[in-house]
Amino acid sequence: MSAQHPAAAVVVEAGGEPWLRVEPLLDRRTQEMADHGVLEVVTANPGVRTAVPGWCTRKGVALEATADRNGSTSFRIRIGSPSLPEVP
Repeated sequence: MSAQHPAAAVVVEAGGEPWLRVEPLLDRRTQEMADHGVLEVVTANPGVRTAVPGWCTRKGVALEATADRNGSTSFRIRIGSPSLPEVP
């Protein structure tokens, strides 16, 4: 992957799971990422597809890209700001 599009640190393969099950998993995974990195979510559930952009807005994270493939949608979500240096 390029510096502009680094590989996802975490990939959540949600399949057809409903948003009520996916949301707490995304919350937990973003907390585990120590405030920076890329999270990818892959879903076949229309409700999750609809909910992810609003979740990103509420969490203050950037929805970088979406892609449709084989009946699923993949969302790339950037946690934190890559342009800010890490504080030791």
